Amino acid sequence: MVFRFVVAIGAGCAAALLFAVSAQTGPLAMALAYLAPLPIMIATLGWGLDAGAVAAAVSVVALGLLAEPASGLMFAASVAVPAWALAAFAVAPLGRYLPRLSDPAGRASVGSIVILAAAVGMLGAAVALTAMIVVYHGYAAGIAKISAAIAALVGDAFEGGPEGLSAREFAQSLVRFGPAAIAASTMLMLCVNLYAAARSIQLSHRLGRPWPDLPTSLSLPWPLGVLMLACAAGAYALPAPASQYFSVGAGGFGGAFVLQGLAVAHVLSRGLKMRPVMLVALYACCVLRAQYTLPVLAALGVVDAFARLRARPAFLPAPKPTTHK
Repeated sequence: MVFRFVVAIGAGCAAALLFAVSAQTGPLAMALAYLAPLPIMIATLGWGLDAGAVAAAVSVVALGLLAEPASGLMFAASVAVPAWALAAFAVAPLGRYLPRLSDPAGRASVGSIVILAAAVGMLGAAVALTAMIVVYHGYAAGIAKISAAIAALVGDAFEGGPEGLSAREFAQSLVRFGPAAIAASTMLMLCVNLYAAARSIQLSHRLGRPWPDLPTSLSLPWPLGVLMLACAAGAYALPAPASQYFSVGAGGFGGAFVLQGLAVAHVLSRGLKMRPVMLVALYACCVLRAQYTLPVLAALGVVDAFARLRARPAFLPAPKPTTHK
């Protein structure tokens, strides 16, 4: 019992330190801050929901002492509570209460976990957008002031860049697509950290659920695809700030369908000789050419939600013949 809470306290301190380095500039600091949910999720998955809750509480208190109370509250709302809630949802026995959201083992299905992560990301982005509108007394005023602040921060770094992109134009694009990016990136952050936490706990044989075959288990319902397309249409056709709220939905649901598109690629490439090279190239394109690759993967995920490509024999690799001596 004592050891469990020692682990929880250590995990909470580690999460606070990982988030605190985000105050530093540089790629390494941002990468470490991205891993802030990981210790809380590890404590929750491996040592119980109460240990995870203690880790989340310790991280909030520690960050409040290291920085300021406002930073602790922001960390609690954006990282600590979502990390604990998603990890707890992943191992909770839902079969008795929510059978539609559970897998055959009675635990939360992979699709429902991704949907919850998307919902958390969309909620955070919507709250941030609403806060901007309230603080700056209007959407237009908020966009103008935040764009000016970002442009002043980057200075002339973009002057003379590709196609003559200026700092102000970059700042305006960043603010315009910010809500959708926050929703998608938050969902991705939670899912990546949950996967890493679950893998590490599985290796120590402490994971409280059987490990699923992720490429075949991740299945999102087709009404979610309809909702994502409706959000994308609203983001394109409606005036601001209504379009921004619809873009939040498009970003969150779009990120979820990107994961389903990756799952389709993993399943349909099974049995191919060049599969490792193809998957490495695909993930490289997701990083280097995200503006082209991610929409294609999201579209593939939506098509799979309607057509169930992974369940069609024509798309599955044929079994290798066996030889009998």
